[in-house]
Amino acid sequence: MVSIFLFTKAMVRCRNILFIALAIASFPVFSQSECEVSYVANEGFLFECEGKKIAVDVFFDHIDGDWCDSPSAETIELMKGARAPFDNIDLIAITHHHIDHFSEDIVADYLLSNKKTLVLCPKQVGEKLAVLPDYDKFSDRIISLTPAPLSDTNLIVSQIPVRIMRLEHSHYSELDSVSGEMVNRHRNVENLGFYFNIQGIGIFHCGDTNPFNEEEYAVFSLQENNIDIAFLERLFLRQGEAGRQIIEQYIQPEYIVFMHINPNNKKTFVDIFKHEEKVVIFAEPLSKHSFSFVR
Repeated sequence: MVSIFLFTKAMVRCRNILFIALAIASFPVFSQSECEVSYVANEGFLFECEGKKIAVDVFFDHIDGDWCDSPSAETIELMKGARAPFDNIDLIAITHHHIDHFSEDIVADYLLSNKKTLVLCPKQVGEKLAVLPDYDKFSDRIISLTPAPLSDTNLIVSQIPVRIMRLEHSHYSELDSVSGEMVNRHRNVENLGFYFNIQGIGIFHCGDTNPFNEEEYAVFSLQENNIDIAFLERLFLRQGEAGRQIIEQYIQPEYIVFMHINPNNKKTFVDIFKHEEKVVIFAEPLSKHSFSFVR
């Protein structure tokens, strides 16, 4: 009887262990992903996520005037020498050729200092790099392309899936001295938007997008990309309700970072969104913010 009783107890214990194991297996297993974002200036950001490091619109020179943040002389030297926080960058993405987003000389110096970095840019940026004296030393690391309007291209660059979208540059109207009519000075600018998928973390950077162009955002349907962080032009706010609807209908990010903010207006933006946990305003160059995502 003793041996039968012990055997029965053992069977019950096995069933209990099996029940607990099955119960545990039925619960979803979550993991936490981290992405550290560093603000450099204007629309320039460094992303460090899951062992990858991406720079978007980071490498540009000091700009006279107070209409946007620009890198300090000390920061520019760190860029040129590929020193922290600009060391070990896997991918440099450039949205367009304007001086508050791109300097061909600084990009060239960086590529000569860091031999592994690749550059993804529109053709207009590639053309500016191509005329530099040392271009042949890094030409094989430049990927320049410009999709047609309302078109996109998907690539894998430095083992990072990237969606490249042609997004119309925001308008800047001025009087044409010949015709006497108001014309859009930015009508021929090749502006790209980038969506990066970094081990499941989705990041969208719109460059100097025209937030009034709803047709583009309807065509690209970014909401299907499951965007975790969207870096958006502050002009979306100028549209008021229309801008909010484009964000909510066609982008649907978990977090928003508004960028290209005049330093004189920075405090206003900080105050407006100080109670919004899902909106981040970077007040100072080289400041950082860590984003966490549970999968």
